[in-house]
Amino acid sequence: MRSSLLRLSVLILTTLCGCQTSAQREYQTMKAGNETAAAEMRACVSTVYSSPEYTPLRAHLPYNVADATLQQLADASMITPREWEAILAIHPKVQQCRNTLLAALAKSTPSIVPILTQVYNRSEDDLLALSAHKLTWGQYVVRARDRSAEAQAALQAEGQRVVDRLQRENAIEIEQRQRAAEALAAWAQTQELINAANRPVITNCSGMANTVNCVSH
Repeated sequence: MRSSLLRLSVLILTTLCGCQTSAQREYQTMKAGNETAAAEMRACVSTVYSSPEYTPLRAHLPYNVADATLQQLADASMITPREWEAILAIHPKVQQCRNTLLAALAKSTPSIVPILTQVYNRSEDDLLALSAHKLTWGQYVVRARDRSAEAQAALQAEGQRVVDRLQRENAIEIEQRQRAAEALAAWAQTQELINAANRPVITNCSGMANTVNCVSH
């Protein structure tokens, strides 16, 4: 009985202390999902940027707006009909890249989806302003660069908020596990005492002449 209790205690303690917490599992799932979604987004956008339809736009739009040259930022030219046709040709492909990203993030980190959705909507507004000659190419690129920087800051802030929440939940679960382990250890010790108290006592006596010796066990 004693060995059975000991094995049970060890098994339960190992289960309590050896497994990841739910917060840790959520973080790993979120991290893996976000990395996969980001990689797929980069591949999708790269394909669009490298397509023949994008050719008329490369002089104005870098692959990464953070890498825009001074010449691109200061570009005072207006969009041409040929360039607008190029935007119309690639726009459905860009939208598909975005929708795929948002769908993936909705599963891994749904709280950042509204941030990106707002960025994409504002980008659409800027494209319409560009097509209406309300923005030059340079102004459009500046706005795209600034929106990208703002989005990065917002995403980092939200990411930190999520991590902070997971850290709090992780600490709470570890504390709960510790209390459960302590309660289990106390229960096992109590059971040992109860078993010892209830264990039958056997007394063996032997006599010689007028002397009797007894041993209990």
